[in-house]
Amino acid sequence: MANEKPKATLKAQYDFVTQSLNTKTGKRSPFIRNYVLQMAPRVSYYYDTRTFYVDSMENDPQGKIILDQARDAAYRAFGEDHTKDPFKTLEEQGFVRNSRYKCLKDFNKNSIRVWDSQMGDKYRYDVDMADLTWDLGDSTKTVMGYECQLATTDYHGRRWEAWFAPNVPVQDGPWQLCGLPGLIMEASCEGGLYSFHITGLQQCNEALKPTFEDDSYYIIDRKAVLKMRDYSRKNRAAQINAMTGGKVKLSNSVNAKEDSDDLIETDYH
Repeated sequence: MANEKPKATLKAQYDFVTQSLNTKTGKRSPFIRNYVLQMAPRVSYYYDTRTFYVDSMENDPQGKIILDQARDAAYRAFGEDHTKDPFKTLEEQGFVRNSRYKCLKDFNKNSIRVWDSQMGDKYRYDVDMADLTWDLGDSTKTVMGYECQLATTDYHGRRWEAWFAPNVPVQDGPWQLCGLPGLIMEASCEGGLYSFHITGLQQCNEALKPTFEDDSYYIIDRKAVLKMRDYSRKNRAAQINAMTGGKVKLSNSVNAKEDSDDLIETDYH
């Protein structure tokens, strides 16, 4: 597929919103990440824009020099003044990744290839599109000027509602959601913990973005990755301590509580 270099003819931007729970206050606040969905005939690619920018720089000799210089400067500034958080400095410059999650949908194979990471290790796995079965509803609403129809599905442990636009005749959408007779413009799981909202849609003529360093990803089962992520969030302090040889010690308060919000896919339990 990489050799064929398929051209995207349609591109959509989405906000992925997580309603994060503060376990101390019991209040929620939205955490937003920006994704792009490139759609070519029978194939599409979904990626985090900030992460792609950093990956692009790290895989370009001149870009890597710029990144290294920015990182060195941020840590030198922190050494001189501990109030200057190097992570925040780099984040403000656009040099910090968001999510490493990305996926490529192959409609000819009815398969979704997912790339993701956990605690520095990178993983790759495939998902069968047959896992998605939709029920169409009668409700309609307008999203970004398009009349949309409601559809629902139970997918990997969560109940989802999606609004798709029949006038945009592609069977695609954000994340792993697809298979409806029109582009999915909005989607949210029951309870609203996770949701996707389209923010832009335009025609284009561009090659699908590359997936950098594909051979460095471990091939693994989807549920195994989710189990690792769940263990990590519940034991973050111990993992950080072990990774740094005890040089960085965190209290157990950074671990996710048993009653904290679960992952976007919950069928790993």
